[in-house]
Amino acid sequence: MAVMLLAVIAAGFVVTPEPLWAMLFYLGVLLPWLWHSVARRHQPPRLSMAGPGELAGVALIGWFTLTTLWDHAAGPQLGAHLIWLWNGLNTLAFFLVAAAVLRAPASRERLTDLLIGFGLLNIASAVLHLLVVGGVAELRMNGWAETRHPILGAAMIGLCVILAAARLLQRRQVWMSGAMLLAGMAFILATGSRGPLFAVLGGLAVLLLGQHRRLLAAAGGLTALLLVAGFAVPGAAQLVQERLLARGWSNRLDIWRLAVAEIGRRPLFGYGPSARLDRAVDNFPHDLFLSTLFYSGAVGLLLLLLLFAAAARAAWRARGGDRWTLLALLANTLLNGVSDLSQVTKGPSPMWYIFWLPVVLALSRERQPPGSQTT
Repeated sequence: MAVMLLAVIAAGFVVTPEPLWAMLFYLGVLLPWLWHSVARRHQPPRLSMAGPGELAGVALIGWFTLTTLWDHAAGPQLGAHLIWLWNGLNTLAFFLVAAAVLRAPASRERLTDLLIGFGLLNIASAVLHLLVVGGVAELRMNGWAETRHPILGAAMIGLCVILAAARLLQRRQVWMSGAMLLAGMAFILATGSRGPLFAVLGGLAVLLLGQHRRLLAAAGGLTALLLVAGFAVPGAAQLVQERLLARGWSNRLDIWRLAVAEIGRRPLFGYGPSARLDRAVDNFPHDLFLSTLFYSGAVGLLLLLLLFAAAARAAWRARGGDRWTLLALLANTLLNGVSDLSQVTKGPSPMWYIFWLPVVLALSRERQPPGSQTT
């Protein structure tokens, strides 16, 4: 199971999402999980050894899936409801299998290796696709494989960047980690995605705050000097302002106001996962917490906060530098959630990389074996 799960995660960086990557998950992970969980009940698998955080994750997935019962947007069409039941089952399988597999330190090490290595491969394939298919005139880099979306692609690479930075601070796999750090930051900048950029910078700041405060202070000082020197150039401040506002604010404030108004009409249980805001485009809340409130109500948001609290608590209890690596990953996820992200049970999907993997990596420390080494 561990080999298949890691293979599916790696494949998500290099193969098309539908139907190939999804089919790999269905055949390689979902069916074996169902076999262990249902057909072989006389041999209880380790998946049943859930800690408090894992129980919170199961409750969140279960509640979000339950909201399909009152999802008016899906209407009387059975197929629309079954799609979200299927999404919930897939997300539950991924969460429980990953939680079981990543309890083992060796599996966490292999996961970090493949995220760094396949993250680099993903960047190379995205650049090649831009040059060959997209054309050099297309200035905004897209993601590739599991996501061809610039924001989601940048958020996925942000996860790899933080893991690479943690390896560099540990002076491990310096060349590979350094390449991932530099290429990953260049890729995120090339996507023009401000949310993932601020998220990865926030995650890196948390990492340096815990492990290398002098380097954080030096980076902050160098940034301040560059800003002062840059703004001293005539017209520089105006140019930066124009660049930052060139794409506007993506109507985020308008979307959030509309989402809050809609949430006020059904605050407790939400509208269900098929609901959409009354907008022609960008018709979802574009914020993880508002989205959870909108789709699953206050109950869903409470379960989400409990899950994050359990993950943060487990991360804080980790040993040595692992504590700050995990907290940096969670900070990156939270900051990505502020400007984007939607349904938590959608899959196979990029949410498994951006949201569920960092949470599971933190929760894997809930039952940390004595003396074991972690990521």
